[in-house]
Amino acid sequence: MHELALEPGQRIGRYRVIGVLGRGGMGGVLEVADDAGERYALKSPIMDVGGAGGEVTRRFAREANVLRLLEHPNLVAAVDVFIDSGQLFLVMEKVAGRTLGKAIAAGGLGARESLVVVRQVLDGVGYAHGRGLVHRDLKPDNILLLDMGGWERVKIIDFGIVKLVGDAAAAYGAASLTRSGTVSGTPLYMAPEQALGRPVDGRADLYAIGVMTYELLAGAPPFKDPDPYVLLRQHVKIPPPPLPAEAWNTAAVRELVDGALAKDREQRFPDAAAMIAALDAAFESLE
Repeated sequence: MHELALEPGQRIGRYRVIGVLGRGGMGGVLEVADDAGERYALKSPIMDVGGAGGEVTRRFAREANVLRLLEHPNLVAAVDVFIDSGQLFLVMEKVAGRTLGKAIAAGGLGARESLVVVRQVLDGVGYAHGRGLVHRDLKPDNILLLDMGGWERVKIIDFGIVKLVGDAAAAYGAASLTRSGTVSGTPLYMAPEQALGRPVDGRADLYAIGVMTYELLAGAPPFKDPDPYVLLRQHVKIPPPPLPAEAWNTAAVRELVDGALAKDREQRFPDAAAMIAALDAAFESLE
């Protein structure tokens, strides 16, 4: 198995290693270049838990297949998938930017800029939902902000625990990787039904976007606790605190956040398009 600490100039498949971009729980990312000099991000699992059929490998293979289904300006694009020395690699477009998490840690964004960013997240998520894909781990660290010279382009990353539904599930075998009663995701942004280990649909992603919207506007997420079990219980049982009484706290902004953070998913926005309509009304209310 390849190690991430490869020397610059070494080759993996038809790509030349430039350096290490990062590591994560589901794998590591190298910066590579093809023979034409084009640079990409190359991702592979750090380890294969359970051998060739281990869950890490299966999830990674599914992410590779899923990303090849997607072509949208707000989603990171897959360029190539290949096997080298028995290990699966995913080649993605290389995007340079800061995460939304880092932007929040540095002081956050203004209310209007926050809504512009959230709208792009919804555009990308709505496109994915339309192709039978539920991200299940939307959070600021999985949102990249690319500087486009005066405004920021959003790129959603990390489809490692994506849930497939409909035709996508039939094509890529989601049933073999989705177990009822299993909690997957990040507790800080997890929908109540997801926290309870129940089946989820696109409305779980909308809840996570609602949490991010609240965090961007209020400066902190609605629920926070060092104990993940307490945090999950808060998502399930406790109403979110009211937004701060700032100048931007209009009725339309409150309707946007409340519509995304409803405990009962039947009371949430039915889809990304409906949440975008509410967001546009909230944006107009700030003018």
